[in-house]
Amino acid sequence: MMYSKLAFRNIRRSLRDYIIYFVTLTLTAALMYSFLALGFSPDILAMTENMSMLTSGILMLSVLVALLSSFVVGYAIRFMLGQRKKEFAAYELMDMEVKTVRNLFLVENSIIGGAAFLLGSLLGTAMSGLLNQVVQNIFEIPHRYQVLFSLRALGMTLFFFILMYGFGMLRAAKVIRRRKVIDLLYDNQKNEEAGFQPLHRSVLTCLLSLAAMVAGVILLEKGLHIQTNEAMLYWGGACLLILAGVYELHRKIPMLLYQLAKRNPHRKYREETLFFLGQIGRRIQSSGRTMAVVAILLTVSLATMFVGMTMGAGYKANMEAYYPYDAGVAIDAPLTKDSMDSVRSFVEERCEVEDSVTYYLYAVPNETIEALSLSDYNHLREILGLSPVSMNNNEFLVHCDTWNYMDGIRQGLEQKPEITLNGWTLTPAETPILTEPMEQYQMAGTKGYVLVLPDEVASRLSGEKIRLVMKLEDSGYPELKNELKQFLNSGKWQPDIQPGQELPERVTMGVTVKAWGVANSLTGFTTLSFCGLYLSIIFIILSCSVLAFEQLSAIDRNRKNYAVIDRLGVSGRRQASLVRRELSTVFLIPLFFPIVLTVLLIVGTQFFFGEAILQEGLVLFYGLVTILLFCAIYLTYFGATMSLFKRVILRPEMH
Repeated sequence: MMYSKLAFRNIRRSLRDYIIYFVTLTLTAALMYSFLALGFSPDILAMTENMSMLTSGILMLSVLVALLSSFVVGYAIRFMLGQRKKEFAAYELMDMEVKTVRNLFLVENSIIGGAAFLLGSLLGTAMSGLLNQVVQNIFEIPHRYQVLFSLRALGMTLFFFILMYGFGMLRAAKVIRRRKVIDLLYDNQKNEEAGFQPLHRSVLTCLLSLAAMVAGVILLEKGLHIQTNEAMLYWGGACLLILAGVYELHRKIPMLLYQLAKRNPHRKYREETLFFLGQIGRRIQSSGRTMAVVAILLTVSLATMFVGMTMGAGYKANMEAYYPYDAGVAIDAPLTKDSMDSVRSFVEERCEVEDSVTYYLYAVPNETIEALSLSDYNHLREILGLSPVSMNNNEFLVHCDTWNYMDGIRQGLEQKPEITLNGWTLTPAETPILTEPMEQYQMAGTKGYVLVLPDEVASRLSGEKIRLVMKLEDSGYPELKNELKQFLNSGKWQPDIQPGQELPERVTMGVTVKAWGVANSLTGFTTLSFCGLYLSIIFIILSCSVLAFEQLSAIDRNRKNYAVIDRLGVSGRRQASLVRRELSTVFLIPLFFPIVLTVLLIVGTQFFFGEAILQEGLVLFYGLVTILLFCAIYLTYFGATMSLFKRVILRPEMH
């Protein structure tokens, strides 16, 4: 009972040291529970037959999260041991057994861990409801917010939490058992080993690191243009070169800047600059590797978060354009329309076909654009529930559901407002461009846009590509896609070629089924998005925790240093300013290259893949969301560290 009271008293007294530790444990538990509850949710699993891949992905990542978090827990516990070593030495000098001291510390941490788990589970329960809403919104399922409680998710979270916490506690117990009283009393008085590389070696290392990063970007760009498995080698090599460059730059650039600053006597001896440089120099020397590792983790976290959210949102934005029709067959060959009757009959044997249209994509002479007849175009609009379009026999319009082509089409219409086809001169219709999603990379064109012509004009062109679109009862079923592909590739289907036409050397064939697209493609991208978000947020939290503990671990020495300049007459305002400069510099050092590389990734994604995403500005929007979410977490830890630092180092009236 006495030791329990002592443990609670110690927790209250050391609450300042425990706060960041407690917040980290709480957030980790909350994220674990919320994502596991999402993976185990019956409503989510019932959406598609392969949604279990989301559960598997979250479970595998939770194992990784528990492993990584155990190292951070051990790191945090070593920090707290360092803060309380004199207290434990006093216990041992009062004849308290080492075993009792160890048990006392473990009881304190168990209380903290238990409270963090309970609070994290409550927060995770609220968060899981929000995540559930997001997934249901992606699948366009009517939903409302509801608190989700999953006993299975709670049990798995507890298991991973104990696994994470147990490893950290075992390491702490080993440290206490091996430390001697003399070490506990005088450990903070040991001299630091100082020393920096020569300036020219630091410059050479920085140049080599930049070269490695540039080489990595070049390999990454080449890998994007390779369609074989060889691309994986390029991407792997690119990532290794970029991360190695980030690590070395974060190790050497702070040292380089520090050495250059100390070589400038005019700046070095101005006001408290010499004191500030001394503080930063010690931080770089003692925490340089930690900051470099944190920089790598932040780089991976930001890239994972951005790619995950952009892929999921991009596919969701393209979903309506990719699968606007319940079922469609596209064959790039001059077949007769009667050839598609047997395809429709095959589908009717399996599900009711409410409506269908067989049509041609016509080749426009001397132009790369393809054409649709107005009647076929309006039939497609009717299937999609859109109102029909009317125009005169001497007019045309362009349909384009791909935003990146819009400016070029407008400029083309301004420069050449009339077109002449087989003796017919056509002018733009009253509404020359329409933009509703119609799947213009396969069904209503193959280039992202199509020319709509009067029937009489279109009938004089060559129909080189044939299409069949069907509206099915209840949108069909996912297995229909494979059944259709098997039928088209079997000998049962005997298509006819238009008179006077020949088959091309290579016939391209495509089958689309909306039910299959939703059930498979969207599920995969949802899994990638949520797993990427889960892992990246955990990485950011753990990285910020390590950085905060690294700064707080030097708090005893800093207290003495600031006490010296306080006695020398440095004002409280100047001391508070020095604390802000010192911590801001330390927190900004591992932040620079991850942010720069993330901005380059956003710009590169917009440049290479922006045209493939039909929603304009989506890449830039989720790039901004990634940076803002990261900054919110990072600044929270920075603010907490700053507050604790000031409370310990500065006199109360200086806070």
